Amino acid sequence: MKHSALLVFATAAVLGAASTAPVPIDQRMMIAVAVVVLFAAAAWRRESSAFRVLIAGALIAGATCAWYERRSEPVFQEMRTARYTGVVLGDEQVSNGSVSFSCALDNGPTVLASVYGSSPPPLGARVLLRGRIEPFDEARNPDEPSERDIESERGLQAHLVTAQILSILPAPTFSPTHIDRALVVVLARVHGWALTQLRTYLPEPQASVVAGELWGERSALPPELHEEFQETGTVHILVTAGLHLGVVAALIVWLLQEMYAPRLVTCIVTICCAWAYAIFAGAHEPALRAATMLSFALVGRACGRKALSCNALGAAALLFAFLRPLQVTGASFLLSFSCVGAIFVSATPIGHWLEARWALPERVREAIALAIATQLGTWPLTAAIFLQFSPYSILANICVVPVVGCTMLLAGAQFAFAWLPPIAQAVANLNGWLLAWILSVVHIMATLPHARITMTPAPAWCIAIYDLALLTAPLVLSKGGRYLCIATITMAAALVLWPPRLPNHTLRITVLDVGQADGIVIQTPGGHTLLVDAGGQLERGGQSATDSSAEKVGERIVVPFLVRHGIHALDTIILSHPHGDHVGGCRPVLLSVRVGEVADSGQQYGGNAYHDCIDTARSQHVPVVYPRAGTVWKSNDGVILYFIGPQLPFLKNTGNDINDNSVAFILQYKHFRMLFTGDAGFAAEERFLRVVQNVIPSERASRGSIANVSNREDILPDLHADILKVGHHGSAYSSSPEFLAAIHPRYAIISVGRYNHFGHPAPHTLTALQQVHARIYRTDQNAAVIITTNGKNISVTSLL
Repeated sequence: MKHSALLVFATAAVLGAASTAPVPIDQRMMIAVAVVVLFAAAAWRRESSAFRVLIAGALIAGATCAWYERRSEPVFQEMRTARYTGVVLGDEQVSNGSVSFSCALDNGPTVLASVYGSSPPPLGARVLLRGRIEPFDEARNPDEPSERDIESERGLQAHLVTAQILSILPAPTFSPTHIDRALVVVLARVHGWALTQLRTYLPEPQASVVAGELWGERSALPPELHEEFQETGTVHILVTAGLHLGVVAALIVWLLQEMYAPRLVTCIVTICCAWAYAIFAGAHEPALRAATMLSFALVGRACGRKALSCNALGAAALLFAFLRPLQVTGASFLLSFSCVGAIFVSATPIGHWLEARWALPERVREAIALAIATQLGTWPLTAAIFLQFSPYSILANICVVPVVGCTMLLAGAQFAFAWLPPIAQAVANLNGWLLAWILSVVHIMATLPHARITMTPAPAWCIAIYDLALLTAPLVLSKGGRYLCIATITMAAALVLWPPRLPNHTLRITVLDVGQADGIVIQTPGGHTLLVDAGGQLERGGQSATDSSAEKVGERIVVPFLVRHGIHALDTIILSHPHGDHVGGCRPVLLSVRVGEVADSGQQYGGNAYHDCIDTARSQHVPVVYPRAGTVWKSNDGVILYFIGPQLPFLKNTGNDINDNSVAFILQYKHFRMLFTGDAGFAAEERFLRVVQNVIPSERASRGSIANVSNREDILPDLHADILKVGHHGSAYSSSPEFLAAIHPRYAIISVGRYNHFGHPAPHTLTALQQVHARIYRTDQNAAVIITTNGKNISVTSLL
């Protein structure tokens, strides 16, 4: 192990830093197993006591650095609306009448500013803003990625919301007290100038693709094009990282070698150029990691050793484990080192295999080997992050990656000849052909059958087994075990694609945090799943049926939750009523998972999201049913749904008929009961109290595993429930004292959005819930709420 000592110490330091991170239990177990294996390997190799002490020291040092950085990490609390001055760093992104751009505040954080009703300011402009600073969210739903971590990778620390641009200020002068701000202005203006040059000679989206390659600016890309890059596994070319710094380093090395520069001088100059380019790209974490790894590789080359070695990789990982310990469990860190590790292990064998079969030029062969190796090393992680497997990603990268370097160099030539427009235009035209090739490949690959296969993330141990199989492949091949190597990697890949799932014999109900909306997932002990409402938001007119903002919540929260938890089929979607904040996510769900049926209240309503949902259900031949008071559904694992609303004839002239005719039901599993009321108000609650005494089960055709029950013994005796999903987001027009007295809930859950304009939940409702001694959970304060029960014992937990 001593020939790769730095890699061993780096592994220990990374494991130490990861041990302090708030990771899921399966990952924590993997970390513990990895630590045991590391020390066991050292003992088996009979390493010296000093070596094992150094491993333990690296482990402790990594954990200590992570603990210290977590304690000293600045936490941006929500601040009152105030005035701020800052420098515009990033290109604008226009959405729903708002403009978002990154802005470095004077003596403050770098924020994402969201401005309404203003034209976007130029890059490098110093602006006076008025708005409210909010921290980015941690995960608010189970297994959801942290928005705070994602934005931190982009160099953003907070969000400036409801902002206004009050004025454009003069740039700061170069003085000892303002030199940092002035440098930020210079860099932003360089980006602005470069983007202007690109857009002068290249059409969109080609100009934005080059900007993404050069410094990661891709916000102007059309969403559908960005999705195509993601679906084909080529989105990494739009993030300035190892590929792009490698192109710059290769060009510098080639030029200096042609000038017969000494190896030491070549390496030093290349390191300086790589760091200069990383700073030009915005000094984001991926670029800094790539520059660090490249620097250690070049140091090794300057010392007469292999550029890509175990110790070079270990030195880079060790440095980041000590300087950026909180990043070691992040997706970007794992992808970076998985990519380099895969190149280190697989690129040479793949290159030899290609050489033995095709007479390709050496550079072409190397580029293809690198593309294949990186995809072999990173696809399990990208599938876990993006919830999709791209079967054509290797082919797409083989076609695209070798061209990226050419487009970058031609863009650099375009900048160099900016003072000669004819030459700049000629260079841009040549670049345009290559960019057209990239866009064509991405589009064609994205439109092939099964180009995007939705995947549930594999557990950490499945990915670890695949990585172990890939790492040991060269050793197995060297022993002549070609077929064993292929079989092992194939089986490990199958384990990632189709991971085993442990059975869960409890009832699990997840009240998702979908903002000012409802979205509840019911998973029964027998493996059946029901979705009660699908998130969304109220629609405010002026929206086309194909661009309903209510549907975006379903795409962003509900569908990813289902996929992450291995839910690819729903027995039923129950829509309490047709408002956009309850049916908004229905269409995306119908398009993403199999649905047995849609249960609807049957009311007439003109909302786009509702009609999109019903039309999509019919186009996919999903039955639409209409449960009524008295209907009883029963699953084959003991879960019973007693419907108490709506009742015909519908309530009228209540002040809000749509809400008051919501689908309402009690879910019962053994001794556990939970009441779902949609947005029912006082009038509906009064009817619920009456209908329980006179309920007569109704008949309907049974479908799938949910069967209708029409026996008199299944009549609902009363409204008592352990848990109440509070009606109408806790408004002042629901949860009457008489209704709550009849339910007498132990827990009350309010699905409500932060900073909502309705004043929900109303103080009167909170007081009424407290009077019946119900413990209150609110999704605006507690995020998602998870209920688990075996039918007797109840556990209610929340993410915050």
